[in-house]
Amino acid sequence: MAGTIQYANADTPVPGHAWSRLRDDERLELVKSTVGGKLGAAGDNFVFVEAKTDGQVILALREPVPADKRGTLLLDLEAFLKESIDPGLAVWLEPLGDRNSLRNLRGIEVKA
Repeated sequence: MAGTIQYANADTPVPGHAWSRLRDDERLELVKSTVGGKLGAAGDNFVFVEAKTDGQVILALREPVPADKRGTLLLDLEAFLKESIDPGLAVWLEPLGDRNSLRNLRGIEVKA
């Protein structure tokens, strides 16, 4: 139990000055070029949407990935970016809209 408290009080890494001083388009290009073909076929499925000053890297997937593989894939990508660019980065998957065709036909809108 004592080990749990130790981790609960650990500081969350924040992006360094080198990351923070880049423009939005420069950060996004840095992420794209770093990933570039280094992750093999899995990397081809990523569409990088945004790279924020606070370290959030937001991406979408070109093709659906089963839930049992998606978490590991995103964690591996995050570890790669932390190691390659900055330890303060965090990967987020862009949320999808409501894809239920029946609700869409009836004009029902779900607000997240």
